[in-house]
Amino acid sequence: MIEDMIIQLVRGDRKAQMQLYGAFYRKVYNSCFRILRDRCEAEDAMQESFLKVFANIDRYDGKISFDAWILRIAINTAIDKLRKNKVQFIDGGEAVFTDKIDDTGDDEDEKELIMEKAEQIKAAVEQLPDTAKLIVTLYLIEGYDHEEIAGILKIQQGNVRIQYMRAKQKLIEIIKQNKK
Repeated sequence: MIEDMIIQLVRGDRKAQMQLYGAFYRKVYNSCFRILRDRCEAEDAMQESFLKVFANIDRYDGKISFDAWILRIAINTAIDKLRKNKVQFIDGGEAVFTDKIDDTGDDEDEKELIMEKAEQIKAAVEQLPDTAKLIVTLYLIEGYDHEEIAGILKIQQGNVRIQYMRAKQKLIEIIKQNKK
């Protein structure tokens, strides 16, 4: 199915473009929003991302999954937007997380506790310096490894590892302080 859609996209089929947009717009928007922290900027980055996907579909080589290729374009577009606008993680709006809690139990207290902890972690991440926040988001939420993050941010892989470890320690400190 994806292969057929790619062929149609290479031909410039508008219907295929709409199908692709419908299938991926939420994932692309959420990825952009996690980086930009602003709804309007994330929507703009999402639109730019799809334009890049449509313009460069013939460059997709199948080395990575199609989903990963699209999300990489979206993340790079959002990061470029940060750099161009010199925007520093605008506060405002609530983060949109698509992951859902496993709903196998009936224990409302347990669900509430999990949601509370998730909110504490999100609040702690927001207190990190901008670069650390970006690295944590790319690593923990978007699932990129240190090498991929280094490529995206154009920094040494060792720097990514060090900054991630420092960010993780800072998150632990923040969470401990907030419990007091």
